[in-house]
Amino acid sequence: MVDQPFRSQWSFAVSDYAPWRAQLEDVQAVLQQSAGFIDLQLLHSPDQVDRYLVQSTWKDVGSYRRATSATVAKMVVWPFLANMIDLPSIFETLLEVTADTVVEYPSSVSEV
Repeated sequence: MVDQPFRSQWSFAVSDYAPWRAQLEDVQAVLQQSAGFIDLQLLHSPDQVDRYLVQSTWKDVGSYRRATSATVAKMVVWPFLANMIDLPSIFETLLEVTADTVVEYPSSVSEV
């Protein structure tokens, strides 16, 4: 069985970039040390200059949830997320397409 990647996307409206970016460095240091962490990207909107997106990829949803519920995350990550725009922020991967491959994953979410 292939591990199903899991992604979090945190959206922010940032008015003062330098201190926000410094806080993100602390967050990334915590997340990088977490089991199941794969990568993190900082994205910027060319259409809304104050809009940023922090996307992280995890081995699975459990890895993400354990990482963000750890004590150090409560002290470093949660204060950073306090200014996040309230949108859905975690997503399971259902389809990955590259130039050479297509991989589909079953949903791990039970339909109600």
